[in-house]
Amino acid sequence: MFIQTGNNMPSKEVAAADESTGLLGTEEPRPRADSFVALGEQDRTPSMLPEFVLEVLTEAQEQLEDVAHDLITYEELDVDPTAILEEAAEDGTVHLDDMDAEETEEWVEQYIHPEDPHDPFTHTHEKLGVLPLAIIVFYNVSGGPFGVETSVRAGGNFFALLGFLVMPFLWSMQEALMTAELGTAYPEASGGVAWVEEAFGPTAGWMSGYLGWIAGATDNAIYPVLFLDYLLSAMHMGPEQVNPILRFVSLSTASILLGYVNWKGLPLVGKMSTWICLIAMSPFAIMMILGAPQVDTRRWFQMGNGDDIQQAEAATDDDVGGGFFPGANAYGVLWRPFLNNLFWNLNSFDAAGSFAGEIETPGSLFPRAMLWGVIMVVAGYFLPLLVAVGATDFDRSQWTDGFLAQVAADIGGPWLGAWTVFAAAISNIALFQAELSADAFQLMGMADRGHIPKIFSKRSQHGTPTNGIIAGVAVIVVMGTSDFDQLIEMLNFNYAIALLMEYCAFIKLRIYQPQVERPYRIPLNTVGCVILFTPTFLVTILVLGLSTYTTFIFVFCTNVVGFLVFYGKTRSEATRDEEDEKSTTGETTPTVPMTSIPE
Repeated sequence: MFIQTGNNMPSKEVAAADESTGLLGTEEPRPRADSFVALGEQDRTPSMLPEFVLEVLTEAQEQLEDVAHDLITYEELDVDPTAILEEAAEDGTVHLDDMDAEETEEWVEQYIHPEDPHDPFTHTHEKLGVLPLAIIVFYNVSGGPFGVETSVRAGGNFFALLGFLVMPFLWSMQEALMTAELGTAYPEASGGVAWVEEAFGPTAGWMSGYLGWIAGATDNAIYPVLFLDYLLSAMHMGPEQVNPILRFVSLSTASILLGYVNWKGLPLVGKMSTWICLIAMSPFAIMMILGAPQVDTRRWFQMGNGDDIQQAEAATDDDVGGGFFPGANAYGVLWRPFLNNLFWNLNSFDAAGSFAGEIETPGSLFPRAMLWGVIMVVAGYFLPLLVAVGATDFDRSQWTDGFLAQVAADIGGPWLGAWTVFAAAISNIALFQAELSADAFQLMGMADRGHIPKIFSKRSQHGTPTNGIIAGVAVIVVMGTSDFDQLIEMLNFNYAIALLMEYCAFIKLRIYQPQVERPYRIPLNTVGCVILFTPTFLVTILVLGLSTYTTFIFVFCTNVVGFLVFYGKTRSEATRDEEDEKSTTGETTPTVPMTSIPE
């Protein structure tokens, strides 16, 4: 750990640690590493260097000593933390009788690592702006029209266009508005966990975070696989033609390298995502320009019939039936995969709540970033799809994963198809980065609230939650061998439960905690908000109701595991508290209740 020594450090230890030799000659020991003396005022061996050179070297020396001061470690100070605590207790700085082990450890952490603008481990990292945050929101939700093929295959041209035009006003807008209000009211890395916990308590908060993180981290493994599908589609190959070992090694290596980029900091992710967004959407801009004269508007209104729905059902990998509504195929639409694909493509705006504390003025900038995120998502889906289905006459059963590359090639030639594959690659990089950042910051927020070990609350020198990123990459590597076409519905179900909890938390906090400061507030009263969110709530429940029995079993088991983990955690904490209380009963002299001292 890097620390910043301060005036409260015992003078003899600091003096011993700071005794050093100057870069241009021997110096007397200084009381602090950042107490500089001009070269001309120091006792040192005479120098033959010209005066202007000495001035330059003096400035360089001061800068290097600043760096050296930041690199002084706790071990190098050779200070006993227990002695520091005892000395602080004697002079009344702390009261050990009123502090438990965790509070004592936090006090020592703050003592040896106080807030300092020069310390790379304090929260003075670069903040996000509106555009980088809007791009991250865009990639948390969408990233472009990649992955819309299932909607066309399951719904046909008309319903696919209608879905991406109407459903944003039933899902995306409400979720973005809720995130803007609650994210600015509770600018914590835990995001929705904080909202649900404030409204319904720690158990609900834990389950919300647990389900959301599982869905997000596992969903993130889809993006490398989705790019592979685009590449294979352009090469007219199937996944079964790729060596499984080569596939696993390639996807794992890419995931680890992208995890390292994510660790370098949110501003880097945001800036990188901005350029990626421009490049990734460029083939679709060209496709719209070249394809506009080829559009036949009658194709927009094509609806399915008995014959093509059977072909579309045969082209769908997972079981389109089953569950409580096995025959939900009215109006030529395979409603279960159709709605699941729309839900997957149009949700996850709440993930931006984890970044509300990463911008300078969340009250004004955060809502603007959410608004731009919604606009980019809707335009990024609807406009390219409008040209893609209007300018081509492919059968709906041909719209399998990665088929947009063939559509682009049909409209603009093989070069545009190849460019689309390249765009899919870099777009999935940004999707990966945005989701990984949101999941890692959510784990950090859960650690801050005591739901998971404190190790996940530590930031790197770049301000990023290192251990959260490692955990996310580990899940992605493990899940990279799975068939995600069959898992999307299961992930949607878990995420939808967490999302419904957030909507309920929003309403309850509006009613029971109106005094909480909300830098941004939806311009509706509580009754108006209930009316606004009711259609969203009902359509989300419809998606859940169309699930198969396999999904219900999976979700039931997932939730049982979550409750058992939370129960075991709370029981363990209660037992430890009882043991601590018993161990302190009957003691006549105060002791230092420390479990460990951070290094």
